[in-house]
Amino acid sequence: MKYISTYFTSFAIVLFFIATFNWFIDPFGMFWSPQIDRINQIKPEAGKRSRISKAYQVHKIKPQILIVGNSRVEMGLNPTNRLFTGKAVYNQGMPGAGIAMQVDYAIDAINNNDTIEQLLVGVDFLDFLLSEQQVTNFKAEIHHHTQPSYAFRLNSVGNDFNPASFARLKEKMTMVFSLDAFSASIRTIFQQRSMASSINAHGFNNALSYVAIMDSEGIKPLFRQKLQEISTRLTSKSWVIKAQETTPYSPAFAHLGRLINITKKNKINVIFFINPYHFSYLHTLADSGQWQNFQLWKQTLVQYLNQVYGNDFNLWDFSGASNFVNEAVPLTKPKQQMQWFWEPAHYRQELGDIMLATLLAKKNNDNIHFGKILTIENIAGLLKTNQACLQEHLVQWKNLQKNL
Repeated sequence: MKYISTYFTSFAIVLFFIATFNWFIDPFGMFWSPQIDRINQIKPEAGKRSRISKAYQVHKIKPQILIVGNSRVEMGLNPTNRLFTGKAVYNQGMPGAGIAMQVDYAIDAINNNDTIEQLLVGVDFLDFLLSEQQVTNFKAEIHHHTQPSYAFRLNSVGNDFNPASFARLKEKMTMVFSLDAFSASIRTIFQQRSMASSINAHGFNNALSYVAIMDSEGIKPLFRQKLQEISTRLTSKSWVIKAQETTPYSPAFAHLGRLINITKKNKINVIFFINPYHFSYLHTLADSGQWQNFQLWKQTLVQYLNQVYGNDFNLWDFSGASNFVNEAVPLTKPKQQMQWFWEPAHYRQELGDIMLATLLAKKNNDNIHFGKILTIENIAGLLKTNQACLQEHLVQWKNLQKNL
């Protein structure tokens, strides 16, 4: 009996040590225990669990401004930007998340936080592409939004004991009691001085792993790999944009409509924006036969928002003609970082800061020098300008392809 007692006591002590250690190091950015420089301040492992942590952390921050989108906004828009002074801001951008997940998480945040006054919503072209089969079945998909695997995390501030609350408790416990978390804690300590990406308490990813990649491999492989990845994705199926004369247009627009409905109900201001893409990304769209769909998507988005809001909507386009989008790739100095982009699909915080200056300014601000507000009246003209800009930089694109 003494042996059994000693065994269980030792086991409990070890378990307690592991749990305390994991809670303190907090490798996944779940609990935000005290941060100590060179011990647990940098959290390279947090990006691997951001879909979990961001479902809960948003309720701790109780933001007044919520940033919604995918990895582009997670790496590009810093919620601690000085323009937000006096406001609590949370970046809920999630890598690889489609629009359904983005909207589900945002709606959960709104339902559980009466502090939210404004949403900055990044809309991404690829999230709205449909295959031919999806076009055929899109009405059925709209009315059958299947229960996602992450549904138990939503309404996460509820205290009622039910299967969902038990699943949430279990998920949180794995963040402190599991050996996986223990291994992540060890890796976190050893990576404190490395050039690794880290997510902060407000959901922003500093994307520093790109610096490490460029220091070791240079920018050429980074661009080459990303452009190939985009091309493969765009040519793997027969993608189309489904547009029709009446809402909701497609399942993706229907999900956007769910978000719009709850923001209207709660009197929350919403600013939509199209992320900037490097010109090489835009030319890859064209080479993959998707440029016209990209143009049609912008037109459909404006039309949709006009039907939902009338003329009272804010939609900014940062993907159009600009010196930022057309930034040259420093091929002659392959380990030199670009000023505005990490690679074709992701922009840097420096460009995000300029975007925020535009998004948070008044429409008639003469100091705006990046981004165009899209309206029913100007969309046709801006699409023509974008088409002309694409052709104007065709030689630049061909040279880049040749040297990559």
